[in-house]
Amino acid sequence: MAKPNTLLKRTSNALLDHIATMNGTILASDSALARQFNVSRTTIRNAIERFVGTGILARGETGFAVRRKPQQGDYFAETETDGPQELIEREFMQRVLLGDWRPGHVFSEAELARESNASTVSVREFLIGFSRFGLIAKQPRGGWTLREFHAGFAAEVADMRELIEMAAIARIPRAPDPAFRAATEALIERHRAIEAALTSRYSEFPALDRDFHLWIIGRLKNRFAHDFFDIVSFLFHYHYQWDKHQEIERSKVAIAEHLAVLNALLAGRADAAKRALAAHLATSRRSLQAGLRRHEAA
Repeated sequence: MAKPNTLLKRTSNALLDHIATMNGTILASDSALARQFNVSRTTIRNAIERFVGTGILARGETGFAVRRKPQQGDYFAETETDGPQELIEREFMQRVLLGDWRPGHVFSEAELARESNASTVSVREFLIGFSRFGLIAKQPRGGWTLREFHAGFAAEVADMRELIEMAAIARIPRAPDPAFRAATEALIERHRAIEAALTSRYSEFPALDRDFHLWIIGRLKNRFAHDFFDIVSFLFHYHYQWDKHQEIERSKVAIAEHLAVLNALLAGRADAAKRALAAHLATSRRSLQAGLRRHEAA
């Protein structure tokens, strides 16, 4: 269970999203919002009080009125809203994506618990859940090993990825609201910054790529789609760590394709964004398949 402070921050971000899409100017009652976000009235009231203090809301005779739309700076960062499982997941993925872990590498629960500042029980729960994909396996005495995957498995994951992300992007409205525009512009800025210094910053691309795709998937508001992306990120970027063939060029192409999607969304060109995303997913699939063939031939 998330700590109360973490729950408040998550609820605050969710309420900001809600405020950004409101047609009216008066918030619903505490009770109604508590039911909507599945939290206590106290948590809702604490979030509302914070927004009064930042000028987003104002007290009125009939309730809390919206004074301004939320901005990117009003949101808590993802690192502040994560619970224990998310922290473990981030540490695990970073060690895989930025480390030198190849098939057969053995790591311990204690090691991951120490690095993620979590209990070994929480780490074990995460690893057991992730192991259902068959890419890690339990070893004696709290050890785990990374396993190799085959082309058929990779194709199945790529198929599911396309189904989920194309469904998600179809949910994005043609006329983006201010909060959506701000988030899109922030992602564009991050892509441009890495693109401008790609030869020295290409190792930062896996994290950016994960954020980009999770942002799109977030439009579905579907926990199963979000959970599935763990294996997508692991598969594509873990594989790329031991397939160094044209790594900078691959990142350069991906950034350009991401920007095509983002710029189309920012312009309200939904059909163009869908086509750009479909093209990007096709490129990712081809890169993965080519890398697998090189690995199998080695």
